[in-house]
This record gives sequence, C-alpha cells and structure tokens, in this order.
Amino acid sequence: MKKIEDVDFEVLWEGVPSGLWDQFLTLIHMNFTKYQITADELIVMEGFLKRKSNSYELYTLKDPDMTETLVERMIGIGTVSVMVDSHSSSERAGMKVYLRHLKNAPKVRKLLRDAIEDDVNERKITYFDKV
Repeated sequence: MKKIEDVDFEVLWEGVPSGLWDQFLTLIHMNFTKYQITADELIVMEGFLKRKSNSYELYTLKDPDMTETLVERMIGIGTVSVMVDSHSSSERAGMKVYLRHLKNAPKVRKLLRDAIEDDVNERKITYFDKV
C-alpha cells in the first residue's frame, strides 16, 4: 500500500494571484489562493478558515484563454481561463475556471495548453465534432 509521501505529483507550475491587492496580501502573508498545474490536473486552492481545493483533470479541460484589462497590462499580469469540456460526465461540465492576476500569464496559458494536449495524447482520447 502506498503512503501519501510516496505519491509523485510532478508540479509543472505553481503560482498565486499577483494583482496590486494580491501583492499586498502576499506581503502580509494573507494571500490564501494558490494555483498548481501538475502532469494530470489543475488545482485551485482557496480559503483561510475553510480551505477549499478544487482539482480538474487536464483531459477534461479545453480552450485555455487569456485576458488582460488595461490595469493588468500596466502591472504585467493577466487572467487565464479554461473551459471544462461539456462532454465530460462531471457536474462541472461547461463551467469556466479562472486563474486570476497571474504574472507571465501568456506563458502559463501556453504551459496549460501544452499540458492538456500531452494528457489527452497520453490517454489516447479522441474527440469527434458534431456537424
């Protein structure tokens, strides 16, 4: 039987929101939102008194996008969003997941896109579009 310590998560990227308010919260150690991309899933951890961790299997995600408001562009951050595939059997199907106020948002979006593609290819999943 495997112990928790024996499980390898291979974290590809991790970060925290880096907006002006988020930077202040980080400075005083009060920023409790954390994002991780592993080889298999996207993990969003939030909360202080009640810690909530949502994980999304990469193969169920599609269409990573990036948006930048004028203020975000001025301070060098952006928001990455990804859609949970509507063909997924999850109750989350069709919802959007946001990774807000990220430094190097274009690089994170590309890394997430490549990780999703790698996971889909590794699982040998094929999608058929309805015509």
